[in-house]
Amino acid sequence: MIDSVHHFSRALIYISYFSIVVPLYFLVRKKHVLRFRQYRLLGVLLFVSAIADVASYILAKDHFATIPIINVYFLVSFSVLSFMYARLLHGAKQAILSFIGIGFACFLWDTFCIHTIVTMQSYTVTLFSVLAIGYTLVYYDHLLSTMPAMNITRFPFFWINTAVAYYFCFNLFLFVFSTYIFENLKEEEVLAVWIFHNLNNTIKNILFAVGLSHVSERNVYS
Repeated sequence: MIDSVHHFSRALIYISYFSIVVPLYFLVRKKHVLRFRQYRLLGVLLFVSAIADVASYILAKDHFATIPIINVYFLVSFSVLSFMYARLLHGAKQAILSFIGIGFACFLWDTFCIHTIVTMQSYTVTLFSVLAIGYTLVYYDHLLSTMPAMNITRFPFFWINTAVAYYFCFNLFLFVFSTYIFENLKEEEVLAVWIFHNLNNTIKNILFAVGLSHVSERNVYS
């Protein structure tokens, strides 16, 4: 049974890693959208995710801890997400930019006062998740109030926003208890939890790809 979990977990890890290629493909294919800052920031987010996956794979293969990569990845990805939503939500720009500073301060506090860089930082990741979910809810309201006559499912950032909302909502419980999970559960139990995360990460990347596939000259300003 444990061997089966290991094999399934390893397979899903590779699927999760390589799923980032799908939205990157659509981004490169429609590279004209990189003229717009929100798409450039999305591109940065995708590349940061790809780099973190490659670094984690190399470290894990050589039996080094990958948690420091995960902690730094969440800090960087949250910062990039915040800049992206600050571009999309002009009315909330100052508040969103202030959250970047709060998030960075929380990361330092968690690193030096509560956990360490080699421990999964549940407080910081939970804060990032709650703020990211808040961004997505405000953006849904923005879409509904500014485009009442348009088919919202043809709007690229509807799907991109849904990808962010899906990932953080479905993984929120995992992130809240991440420190406890990594420090107290048995190896096969941690693998089972990580299977759930990798599945959600794969779906998130697919939703990113769906959003980028809907990019056209008419809706590129989204």
